[in-house]
Amino acid sequence: MGFSAQKYRREQEVRPWKINPIWRGIGCVLILLIPIMSWFAATLVLQSDQQIIRSASLMKPISIRYIGILEVDQVIGAFNRYTVTHNLLIGQFYFTLILMVMGFGILSVMYAIMYRVAGPPRYGPFDVPPDIMRR
Repeated sequence: MGFSAQKYRREQEVRPWKINPIWRGIGCVLILLIPIMSWFAATLVLQSDQQIIRSASLMKPISIRYIGILEVDQVIGAFNRYTVTHNLLIGQFYFTLILMVMGFGILSVMYAIMYRVAGPPRYGPFDVPPDIMRR
């Protein structure tokens, strides 16, 4: 850097608030916990006795079609054998994705409500107050 580059460098802004590190820990735990809970909930849904949920297309094991390239087909074959031996079903992945979206959506709504109740005020000290509309 030359001499003139020092003249135009901005100073670091200090944030007026500090985020408690526990919130990062809670977020990391929830990012791991919601998919695990969704996987087990999907397993319970597929083990239920309701015939609407247990259609034949959802109860098939996952398999990928071979494409004709030897090296790729070896990997696909290993994956297909793994899914059949561990009984990984198509419906389990579908329901896991649906339950994950629902779980993260509920979490986002709860966070938005908590932020609205306990968050900072809408207008700061330098904001102009809103206009009063008369009828």
